[in-house]
Amino acid sequence: MSFYESTPRSDLPELPEFTQLTDRVWRVMGLNPGKFTLQGTNTYLVGTGNRKILIDCGDGQPGYVPLLIDSLKSIHPEAYISDILISHCHTDHWGGLQHIMSSELNKPLSDSGEKLQNINIHKFPLIPKSKLYQYFYQHLQNLPGYVVFNDLQDKQLITVDENVHIQVLHTPGHAKDHCAFYLEEEDIVFTADCILGHGSVAFEDLAEYMGSLRKIQDLRPSRLFPGHGDVVNNGMKKVEQYLSQRLAKENQIVDIMLQDTSITWTPIELTEYMNSISKKAYSEQLLAVVVHTVGLHLIKLSNDGKVEMIDAQQFKQDTGVDPYDSENIFRIVNQKWRYIVRDSKL
Repeated sequence: MSFYESTPRSDLPELPEFTQLTDRVWRVMGLNPGKFTLQGTNTYLVGTGNRKILIDCGDGQPGYVPLLIDSLKSIHPEAYISDILISHCHTDHWGGLQHIMSSELNKPLSDSGEKLQNINIHKFPLIPKSKLYQYFYQHLQNLPGYVVFNDLQDKQLITVDENVHIQVLHTPGHAKDHCAFYLEEEDIVFTADCILGHGSVAFEDLAEYMGSLRKIQDLRPSRLFPGHGDVVNNGMKKVEQYLSQRLAKENQIVDIMLQDTSITWTPIELTEYMNSISKKAYSEQLLAVVVHTVGLHLIKLSNDGKVEMIDAQQFKQDTGVDPYDSENIFRIVNQKWRYIVRDSKL
């Protein structure tokens, strides 16, 4: 979800509200800077002709739609948005939909009732009845009734014009419905929240997230256009950096548990032990994030057959909660885990 704070971070480079990045891409800032959104949500206009695709649309700040209108007009007086691609369900990437769909950018009917240009919205589907599904659609009730969400598909190819082709990449991990978008002609990946321009990413499923990073790595993109932060000019270096950070944390957890395999650990205890070594002091909010991350690493390691939760079956029976489901991570932060010692003779 969006953790919106209106105060910009002073440690990041300033980004202009509107700028042309390439012959095919313009960035329009979502005007929502904050601790977690960095300089704000990056939204992108893509296309060589008057028709533009908009990737993400901010969180609904009052100044965003006027900025978007002025940005389009500065590109060309006849430029328009035909489609919006929503990268994922967190509000800082789609919260501006209502303002856009009720603005002059969207013209479903003329004064005489004639059908005009209506913006098409596209997003990867969420699993019905999931928590994110309920959250997302609950917050879309104020959209006009004629607004329809078209389902994106992994590897789907979107033709904007003869010089612009965008491939959809389903990249879960940060969110189940998360997608990145590959601009073939310029070897660029719009990474949304899978990879940021500065710092690291929060994720809800580590195994899926690592798989998504490798999917982007397989494309060997020259540049990354993230959902937050500045353009990443060495795309491969950043992808490999993200992968190595996760692997380093995983190795650190395994090394601690291997020191004495008779000792069991909770995610909180592992976090405190690692913090005592690094001598890091976290705020209560950031400490919760680190514990969450360690718990997700343990779930991934359990899927890899390396660790297990003590009395997992009893815990599931008593609580009705699957301890290896990442959605339940905060229910298991005080549960003990151990490294699985295998008989070397087998």
